[in-house]
Amino acid sequence: MGVLLNGLDVEALQQLVAQVQRDPEAARALNRWSARVRWLGGFKGRAYIREHSFLIDEPADLAGKDEAPNAVEYVLGALGACLTVGFVLNATKRGIPLRHLEIALEGEIDNILTFLGLSQEGHPGYREITVRAYVDADADEGTLQAVWTETVATSPVGNTLARSVALRPILSRVAS
Repeated sequence: MGVLLNGLDVEALQQLVAQVQRDPEAARALNRWSARVRWLGGFKGRAYIREHSFLIDEPADLAGKDEAPNAVEYVLGALGACLTVGFVLNATKRGIPLRHLEIALEGEIDNILTFLGLSQEGHPGYREITVRAYVDADADEGTLQAVWTETVATSPVGNTLARSVALRPILSRVAS
């Protein structure tokens, strides 16, 4: 293991970047991701991703058991996680040691009544998400702002939320 900066092996990171620069096809496998969610009864489900899994549920005020975050909360968590990874990556590439990083997110659904089938106005997705980064690092304000700007601009989850994505819904009937 090489020199660590922000918990990352700088040499391994540099090797990955160099490999992909030499052979962009080497990164092709990193373009496809998958997940599966199995219903567990009520509004609860379990998501399976690679060798990991997590619960999904609705809060009690939406008739769930409140045993886990709901899907739209996981969207906020996914965006926060993506921005965290991106900030650490971009700071580390610049040689900036981080002491503290926290991403706080708040989202507002356009109209929850459309999800519940009680309205045709608006849509059931987020109208706006506010993201705040709290950083303590060995860099000046301008440098940290440049890292943040690059992080937001290159965030896969952020770009997924900000752009139209083709959804291809396919229903397959299975026997129980």
